[in-house]
Amino acid sequence: MASRYPRICIAGTASGAGKTTVTLGVMAALRARGYEVQGFKVGPDYIDPGFHALVTGRPGRTLDLWLVGARRLAALFAHGMAGADIAVVEGVMGLYDGIGNSSAGSTADIAKRLRTPVILVVDVRGMGRTAAALVDGYRRFDAAVPLAGAILARVGSRRHFNLVKEAVEKHARVPVLGYLAFDPALSLPERHLGLVPACEQPDHSRFFDRLREAVEAGINVDALLEIASGVQELPATENPLAAGRVGDASIAVARDEAFHFYYPENLELLVSLGARLKFFSPLRDRHLPPGTQGIYIGGGFPEVFAAELAANTSLKQEIRAAAEAGVPVVAECGGYMYLCRGIGSGDAVHPMVGLIPATAVITKRLQRCGYVRAEVLKDCPLGRRGAMLRGHAFHYSVLQPEGSWPYAFRSRTFDGGKAFEGVAAKNLLASYIHFHLAGHPAAAKRFLAFCQGQKAWS
Repeated sequence: MASRYPRICIAGTASGAGKTTVTLGVMAALRARGYEVQGFKVGPDYIDPGFHALVTGRPGRTLDLWLVGARRLAALFAHGMAGADIAVVEGVMGLYDGIGNSSAGSTADIAKRLRTPVILVVDVRGMGRTAAALVDGYRRFDAAVPLAGAILARVGSRRHFNLVKEAVEKHARVPVLGYLAFDPALSLPERHLGLVPACEQPDHSRFFDRLREAVEAGINVDALLEIASGVQELPATENPLAAGRVGDASIAVARDEAFHFYYPENLELLVSLGARLKFFSPLRDRHLPPGTQGIYIGGGFPEVFAAELAANTSLKQEIRAAAEAGVPVVAECGGYMYLCRGIGSGDAVHPMVGLIPATAVITKRLQRCGYVRAEVLKDCPLGRRGAMLRGHAFHYSVLQPEGSWPYAFRSRTFDGGKAFEGVAAKNLLASYIHFHLAGHPAAAKRFLAFCQGQKAWS
């Protein structure tokens, strides 16, 4: 049965145009009107969905063509919309920026695939009529993109808004639905190429209230609702997370301020397959959860909490002992760093779990950011030798080996780069690569099977 989910996509002319600010403000305004709002983020991002979750009270989700594949995209969107009244999709980078030098996986591509009207956020600081040429270019570049309106960001005054609005509507023939004035108080602190994660910051309620007030004062929320309600139906799809129970195992999942990069569907899929997830904090818990048969350590920023992680000696020793006793361990990026002998930042090296004979050293330069195709080199908890997995990597650290280990993957990037990476040793799989298990249900089943066959750690 086809479904008509009210929805809009808030895109930007470029990164930094103001789409996250507009998105959070619109979400807050809709919630204040009593709507159950579901947030989505185009691309592999973890941080922006964390803010979506704070505003909406629902898990923030991603829509990533590369990680989950075209045929699962609409199904995962429908899965996320269960119990929601309206979806607000936040775009990534500029409207047409996709995988490599293509528009595949871009905000425009996702909007077309999900038949979602696009609201373009335009940073008009320092421009007047030129904004009309800019918007007209975005409209003409791909006439199939459902561009339904524009919102002007960093507006200098009401007069400035009126001038730009008139020019855009006259020359680009795109309705302008409102504006946000230039206000440094509406900005969130940043780190690397994105925001500082929500869980590392104090209470945001006042900030979200301020955003809501700005949106309600400057943006036509009624018009956004009308656009969202006039969407086409999406065809019926089979939920890839409803795979059916295949096992029963207790998996300890690291989750706290240091480790919180998990796609909600990864955890939901494991549960639907029969896993019992038990969350623990590497910062605060002294022991693994009782009955642990597998360990899953996602990404995050362990370097920010390296001293605290290093001080939790009993948990580090227990994780190492459990792994050496055969408990399967899957770790991604920050989790990979945590399993090393240490994390080095500046002149200090903080001792970590010690399963991997290397030190993860934090650098000032981005070492890698992009999609990868990973060939499994050795049978491991997520796949047999020769299996191909799609993933994403983003990190500032490099590993300085203090010994050797069997590599987990041979990876390839879109620019032709090739590398051996990660560690695959018996029951251990760790690398810088993040995987979306909804794109690889067989990998989730294999991990559960590995855990089910393991004697519980206690």
